[in-house]
Amino acid sequence: MQNNSSLQRKMHTWISARHGDLADWSPYSGFSSEEDVPAMKHKHKTYLNQPHLRFEITSDDGFSVKANSIEVAWRAVIDGVLEARAGFHLKQLPLGVMNGPRVLGVVHDAVIFLLEQLQGAASCTRHRFRFHRCDDIEEALPLNPSGCARAEVYTRKTTFDMFNFLASQHRQLPDMSGPCDEEDDEFPLKASRRATSSELPMAMRFRHLEKLSKEAVGVYRSRIHGRGLFCKRNIEVGEMVIEYAGTVIRAVLTDKREKYYDSKGIGCYMFRIDDFDVVDATMQGNAARFINHSCEPNCYSRVINVDGRKHIVIFALRKIYRGEELTYDYKFPIEDESNKLQCNCGMRRCRRYLN
Repeated sequence: MQNNSSLQRKMHTWISARHGDLADWSPYSGFSSEEDVPAMKHKHKTYLNQPHLRFEITSDDGFSVKANSIEVAWRAVIDGVLEARAGFHLKQLPLGVMNGPRVLGVVHDAVIFLLEQLQGAASCTRHRFRFHRCDDIEEALPLNPSGCARAEVYTRKTTFDMFNFLASQHRQLPDMSGPCDEEDDEFPLKASRRATSSELPMAMRFRHLEKLSKEAVGVYRSRIHGRGLFCKRNIEVGEMVIEYAGTVIRAVLTDKREKYYDSKGIGCYMFRIDDFDVVDATMQGNAARFINHSCEPNCYSRVINVDGRKHIVIFALRKIYRGEELTYDYKFPIEDESNKLQCNCGMRRCRRYLN
């Protein structure tokens, strides 16, 4: 009987967590047998003088086992069950598939999903996170010399940008269209397009421009520079697109206003009408101030005179399809190498610099 029981115990195969589908939990669950115990130099060696888990399994009939590994503790339970069943000549159960991590339930995705969110989970450097990566360590709170954060002087980390929301990645660009999609345009848009087309007098076209430009263009995130003006419907060549609106100031005040905006951390938007007047669109401008520069533009600017007043209007240089970004040439004066401004238009004939 003893030989038979011993033979059955030898036939019993213990499945180690390190060799199954539970490899992620082997450093925390111990080892299955004496043969699986690694050498002392193994990096997964658990030292008793370090914080560790201790497992204890007891039953009402007096069975008790204590171990530093759930694998060792569960191995003792299985051996006890096998010996008891062998003593009563009962059929052996396939307990080899049971192991420590499976008993604790940490092999289920739902449990792993919760465990990886626990406080201190980032300290488990040997665990391969599956659902919640803990690569970034939380920054320590800064020390306040006065003992209270509200008493400290607040300094901005970045330059203030009142139009930062326009470059949000959640604002979707208009769908791109091409020459084959011209029939998809709605009839009201075609009628409104005629009000700003080149067939009408300049003054009449300008009077309709303010209303019709809002349905033709919009500000969205741009690959050229933060944000840009994009076309929301097809625009014909020569059509008025938008007026560069703002406050008209004298040219001698531009340097003073630019220094003031720089001191406040506000981006400056100005467009010169002539040698005497400049349009300041920084605080009271419209969407035209966001048009970016391009070395191969699809628009151009022109100063027109309506009712004795000069206005800067953006015209379509070619046919512009829905979803395209509107650009024109800034035509900055050429400066030396120390004052060059990098061009990011990305066109084939890019001049590399704006000035």
